[in-house]
Amino acid sequence: MINFQRVRSWLDAPDVLDDEALRQASLINLLFEWGVIFLVATLLLWPLIANSRNAKQYLYISLVLLMGLFAVKFVLNRGRVRLAGYLLAAAFWLTFALAAVRSPDGLASTPFWALITITPILAGFVNGTVASMAMTLLNWGLGGYLTWLDLKDPIQGMPYFEEPIYRFVALMIMASVFPLIVYVWHQNLRNALNHVRITEQAQAETAVYRLQNEELEEAVAFRTSALEESLSREQHMAEKLALALQSETQLSEMQSRIITVVSHEFRTPLSVINSSSELLQHYYERLPEERREAAHLRIRESIFYLNDLLKDVTMVDKAQRAMIRPSYQTYPFADLCQQLVHRLRREVTGSKRVQFHFPPQVMTPIQTDLTLLEQILANLISNGLKYSEKEQAVHVHFWLDGLQLFIEVRDAGIGVPHQEQERIFDLFYRASNVDERRGLGLGLFIVQAVTKLMQGNVQLHSAGAGQGTTFEVRLPLLYELIAAPAPQF
Repeated sequence: MINFQRVRSWLDAPDVLDDEALRQASLINLLFEWGVIFLVATLLLWPLIANSRNAKQYLYISLVLLMGLFAVKFVLNRGRVRLAGYLLAAAFWLTFALAAVRSPDGLASTPFWALITITPILAGFVNGTVASMAMTLLNWGLGGYLTWLDLKDPIQGMPYFEEPIYRFVALMIMASVFPLIVYVWHQNLRNALNHVRITEQAQAETAVYRLQNEELEEAVAFRTSALEESLSREQHMAEKLALALQSETQLSEMQSRIITVVSHEFRTPLSVINSSSELLQHYYERLPEERREAAHLRIRESIFYLNDLLKDVTMVDKAQRAMIRPSYQTYPFADLCQQLVHRLRREVTGSKRVQFHFPPQVMTPIQTDLTLLEQILANLISNGLKYSEKEQAVHVHFWLDGLQLFIEVRDAGIGVPHQEQERIFDLFYRASNVDERRGLGLGLFIVQAVTKLMQGNVQLHSAGAGQGTTFEVRLPLLYELIAAPAPQF
């Protein structure tokens, strides 16, 4: 396999840089390969033509040309392309010329016909038009010499019009056409090569322009994308600034409104405290025990009301500023309910009217913030007590369903009109049927805000005015996203 590869490599045309030299080397190599094949076939057929009159002459020509072709191949493989071309033309001319001189037929011999037809075309194709013309001139000289020999010793049996001079002129005129053919062929080849070169150059330039255009398009697309991203960021920042400004404006307005409303709401309990304290101060000894206790009760209730009011205002402010952060702990369900009942009975005024319901045997673990859960229930229970008659109870139910904790606060009070139920959780909103009952409309807003913060929801159910109210709170048992972003209110 290795020897075959070496032979194949030796038979291939050598690599050269110049296009014209590459064309010439490829042509010489092609002539070598097919010439060797033809001459070897001639030698193999030699026994069939051995009795011919020209058998020795054909053998001589075949052997000499075969050796000449191998000599040309050795020179070509050394990179001497031009010298190999000249050597090829010389080998063919000398071989046929010597055979023609030694042939008894002179100008009419086959070697001379091969000489004047093959050598100008071969030399012209391989070495160019000048070499073809040089071969033609040599053929004129050799033809003249053969004609001179024929005149000295005429060939017998030739008709008048084939006398040596006529044959010589006719043959040479015919042979002189071959350089012209070679010239035309070279011109066409040169034009074709120029056309191919121009086409390839145009294609290369087109490819370069296309590549540059693609790079330019990519650069433009990148710059456009970067610009769009920049504009998007600026627009996003502008929107964030607008929202921040809007939020700040709303917060400022809310603070002003809270201050105004709270200031107005403070007047009544402060007036009650002031009048009750003056009454006790100036008329304490004259007042019966019942009147004293009533005055003290009014003072305590006013103080508790103011305290609850301040707590609600503080909670609203924290909710608006997203400052509330739940602190989750795990409690068994029954223990959680017991702690909430204990705290709410101590925290809510009038808690004796509140009835709590939960299954005491359930100990399912629950993650929650006990303080925030107490805040939710305290507001809902206070609302239920405030908007119900004094003899009516408020029922609080706790139960578990799936992965949720359900809390229901139900009263039989004044209810909520249908057309106002969508706004009942809005800040400062109070239903139209609350009459003269005190309040700022903060409690339900706080309930919804804290419930959302704990990843739950609260729903209102009321058949209408005078039909009682039920609030249902749903909270998850487990909080996988403890650090969830604060909800927007």
